[in-house]
Parts: sequence; structure tokens; C-alpha cells
Amino acid sequence: MSIQFMLLMSALLVLLQSAPAFAEEGEWRGIQSFGIRGLYGQSDRDNITFNSLLPRVSLFLPPVIDQPLADWHCQAEFVIEPIFSYIKNHPDAVEAGINPIFFSLRYDVGQRLVPFFEGGEGVLYTDLSGENLGGDFQFSSQAGGGVHWFLDRTTALTVSYRIRHISNAGISQQNSGLNTNSVTFGLSFFPKR
Repeated sequence: MSIQFMLLMSALLVLLQSAPAFAEEGEWRGIQSFGIRGLYGQSDRDNITFNSLLPRVSLFLPPVIDQPLADWHCQAEFVIEPIFSYIKNHPDAVEAGINPIFFSLRYDVGQRLVPFFEGGEGVLYTDLSGENLGGDFQFSSQAGGGVHWFLDRTTALTVSYRIRHISNAGISQQNSGLNTNSVTFGLSFFPKR
């Protein structure tokens, strides 16, 4: 791992740890939730596995969207989710990117177990070679679902399944893409629940 990667990860962890203080002071209006997840994924090709770290922050949607959903006990979120991965392959590789167009929808009636669906689009850099991806710059599309298991009113363990497709969307000659089935596990905080 490079020193830049380690510094970036350290900065993200400090930011996530300081988020409760910001939320208590009311300076972060619009924050719906924040947390961190780990991901393990197996690609549709032999011997390629992904181990990823997914810090995330989600924002409330505008009331014109949020209020009709709330009448059905649903909460939609706009999610910002960076991704940092170690890819086990021959040779091993890394990827880093962000999912800037990502949404989550959960059904929450105040119980401990809260199901959700999520999906979206992202961009990433990877040095994964020999897989006919056509270059280092890739796009990612993903969708999945899972559950938040609330330990108290605002803190939850989160488990989910996600399928992801990465490809260069035709900007390079080779564009066979790569599909990955994955499981995530993490901790989520909902300060305004």
C-alpha cells in the first residue's frame, strides 16, 4: 500500500469519528446517516476477490421527495460512498473511486430490524490488469439490499448483499467488464432517527 493511500484512509477515519460532534452542534444539517462498511466480493472470473473499505455519508432528500415516502414509513437517502479495495489476483491490484450517484431506500417503522435497498453509479481507478478492462479508468454500476440491525435508537450494525459491474463504458477498445457478487458488513449511525 502506498503512503498516499494510508494518509487518505487515516483522514477519512478521523472525519467519520468527528462526525457525531458536528451533528450534535447542528453544523451538519442534512446529514441523514454516516458509517463505514467492509466488503468482500468474488468476481465472475476465477481467482479474483475484492476486499474493500467503504466509508459513507448520506444526506436527506428534499421534502418534495422525502415527505410522500415518509407517509409510507420509507426514508430515501442520497449517499456519497468512496471505495478503497485490495484485489487478490495474479498479480494483486488495488482500486479507488467514489459512488457519487448512489441512493438508498429503507423501510423504517421504528423497529430494531430495518430493511433497505440501494444502488447507483460510480467511477474508479484500478490497476487490475489482464482482464480485458481496456484501461485503468472504469465506471461501476451496483445494486443490492440488506438490513440495519439497530443496537440502540441511532446506532446499527449493517449487513448487505451487492452486485457490481465495472467496465470502461466503451471508451477503450477492450471492454468486457467484470461482475462481482459481494457481502458488506459495517456500522451505521443515524443521528436524526
